[in-house]
Amino acid sequence: MSPELQKLLEAFYEKLSCPPEEKPQRVANFERLMQDALALRPDVSRDEFLNALNERLREFMRVRRKPPTMPPRA
Repeated sequence: MSPELQKLLEAFYEKLSCPPEEKPQRVANFERLMQDALALRPDVSRDEFLNALNERLREFMRVRRKPPTMPPRA
């Protein structure tokens, strides 16, 4: 995964999971990174890019989840 995609996915995740008081800052950061990425791909619409990013975000979130802990043996 490219460092740019990693930053964009992290910003997307933070935008979705941040506390309400941090929302404007997180949204602004995500939008800035999104505009930078879209500038490199003028043939892709914002909706197409977001759809592809959503698919990557699901995988990103799955990998970030910690494995469930096993209950102690009785």
